[in-house]
Amino acid sequence: MRIGSLVVGCVAVASVMYAGGERARLGRSDTLEVVKKPVVVEGSAPTVRVAMPSVEGTLIVASKKAEIVRLLPSDANLSLNNTRQALGRVAGVMVWENDGTGVQAGVAVRGLSPNRSWEFNTRMDGADIAADIAGYPEAYFTPAFESLERIEIIRGAASLQYGPQFGGLLNYVTKSAPSDRTLGVESSQIGGQNGFYSTYTALGGTSDRLSYYVGVNYRRGDGWRRPVVLRSDGSQRESDAFWQYSVMPKLRYRIGDRTTIAAEATLMQYRLQQPGGLDSAQYAADSRQAMRYRDWFGVRWLVPTLSIQHQLGDRALLDAKVFGVVGDRESIGLTTSPTIADTGSNPRRVNTDNYRNAGIELRTRYDVGIGTMYSPLAVGVRLYRGSTLRKQGRGPDGDGFSTEFVRPLTRDLEFVTENVAAFAEWNIRLAPTLSVTPGVRIEWLQMEGRGTYSREKSASSADAFDTLGSVQRFEKTAVERLPLVGIGVQWRVFETVEAYANAHQSWRPAQFSELFPSDPSVAVDPALHSSRGASSDVGVRGTIGDVLSFDVSGFYLFYGDRIGTVARAALGGDTVLLTPGASQLRRNLGTSEHRGAEFYAELFGDRLFSLGEHRPSLFLAGSYTDARYTGGPTAGKRVEYAPEWIVRAGMRYQWGQMLTLSLQSSYTSECYADASNTASSANGVVGIVPSYVVWDFSAQVRLTEWLFAELSVNNLFDRRYFTRRAGGYPGPGIIPADGRIVAGGLRFLL
Repeated sequence: MRIGSLVVGCVAVASVMYAGGERARLGRSDTLEVVKKPVVVEGSAPTVRVAMPSVEGTLIVASKKAEIVRLLPSDANLSLNNTRQALGRVAGVMVWENDGTGVQAGVAVRGLSPNRSWEFNTRMDGADIAADIAGYPEAYFTPAFESLERIEIIRGAASLQYGPQFGGLLNYVTKSAPSDRTLGVESSQIGGQNGFYSTYTALGGTSDRLSYYVGVNYRRGDGWRRPVVLRSDGSQRESDAFWQYSVMPKLRYRIGDRTTIAAEATLMQYRLQQPGGLDSAQYAADSRQAMRYRDWFGVRWLVPTLSIQHQLGDRALLDAKVFGVVGDRESIGLTTSPTIADTGSNPRRVNTDNYRNAGIELRTRYDVGIGTMYSPLAVGVRLYRGSTLRKQGRGPDGDGFSTEFVRPLTRDLEFVTENVAAFAEWNIRLAPTLSVTPGVRIEWLQMEGRGTYSREKSASSADAFDTLGSVQRFEKTAVERLPLVGIGVQWRVFETVEAYANAHQSWRPAQFSELFPSDPSVAVDPALHSSRGASSDVGVRGTIGDVLSFDVSGFYLFYGDRIGTVARAALGGDTVLLTPGASQLRRNLGTSEHRGAEFYAELFGDRLFSLGEHRPSLFLAGSYTDARYTGGPTAGKRVEYAPEWIVRAGMRYQWGQMLTLSLQSSYTSECYADASNTASSANGVVGIVPSYVVWDFSAQVRLTEWLFAELSVNNLFDRRYFTRRAGGYPGPGIIPADGRIVAGGLRFLL
């Protein structure tokens, strides 16, 4: 039976059952304690970052490196989705700062690629939000940070329960309705430099068994990059403007004491200009200048979710979730080097993608009695089907955003992903302080591709992006089946200190662009398959007298069968695999190994000394990573975008309920932008990404019982730096990060 039929059938079943709601406390409290929110010591500053509990709902986290970060306006510029600040206490997060809009979070850990967070299994409230989980796992959608209660991150050991990605799980958890009133209101009005304005308004409440929550966000800005001055008449054109809005309604209903049903849908749309990349000389002369004003990028994203949670007796919990993605990604612009001036009549290329995905996850947890203790067993199954329509061709002239094709398409492709996965993990309690968690996941993946493609004429020619040569057709199916296994150990050394260790297999499915030919010059090895590997952690975490919170660990990640492209000259006898007209071959090339240490510590001064209303705290979070290619043509080279050091440190000061101040510094050491470790290039596409230090400041003042004033200064000392060199969109070239941005306004809570 095909996956589409299975999904439809399971949706019908799930609509009778339910999933989502509150995470329950089941069984004996000594072994199944569930913590829904980070711990707050009464009268003290809040603990922003904590380890996730060992068992929560149907999720088993024992022995894994898993963290919860609360999002507080006083600690980060939430109106601008400042990822660098929001994840400041999470060790070793590499952040790509492609633009200042915050609409696309690009994060990674342990030397993996930050490109739209594609090495993570990216979710919101437990539902997939990426374009396609296997063929195109880029997350074009990032929820408004003001709508979030917290962010959950589980490193690579999440591969068994949440999918095979090497990075692990990144889950955005949205706010819920207040349970103590029928109507609560939250609203913010924030303005800042460069025409920035943001508003977030939410209504929510609970009446008897029904609760509701609706949040609406809108923000806009002219961007940090300067307008382009036209050579023809000296007039100016904005180059970096954007707007974004989102709406998120949620309903939750309790059916009796054991069943809860929830439905939510998040709709987001945004459009932004892409001012383009800079070459090395342009960046050195003025990093704020822009080379493009006619490059646009637009996204529409809808994520509907239906979930049911049902408690089966005192020792079992059933969780079912039906979810989908209806997404459209559109872009138009030049793809030439920044040294080629845009005269206003240069041909522009259009790319469009349409994503239509649906899936269902059924999870259950049963607490198996062994002796005097319960050992939670989590079992689940996942069914998924995704469809992607991809088109490319020449777009219209002019300045505006239009994705009309004015010439025959150079790509007209359809990709279909079907996936069935089943997992089981068992947290076996050997003693009150010791547990072992073995697990297994079985994956079946089928990917189909079909369509037409042809070569494009040069981007710098008068008839750029028109078809060149004959149109080629293809139709291909690829199927993979493989098991993943893992095991973890957790030992409570002291009452508030535990040691943990784990080792888990992971894999990265070959993506559409790798598995299926869409460029006549590149042939695909028939034996090409997914990248496979494993990751492990060994660490200790906990608290010391509520004064010091810490988590220190070492990790090792093996990334095997990496996919790459080899030129004809390096193929030798394998040139037989090249199709006519192809000069390169895409195949599994080699391996990389990533090893290092991650550390986090936070000291709470008011818990160490009696300071009355004064509540200071200091934190330090960072990582050391040695990531190198150990096989293939780049053996011995450092992995691209894998800095050795990422260190963030900061302080937080709270004076009663009246004032909160936060200051954070972020240091990232240099890294390379390509696997060949090129030191520099004139066009800025490859080379070293220099080290940088950035400081951020946030403050919140309570004016009345319900009214607060906020101030954020990002990049406090106006540092010039960049985090990425792009080969295509949104460049090509060096993509400058924003300089100093000041924003402030009012927020009220009723």
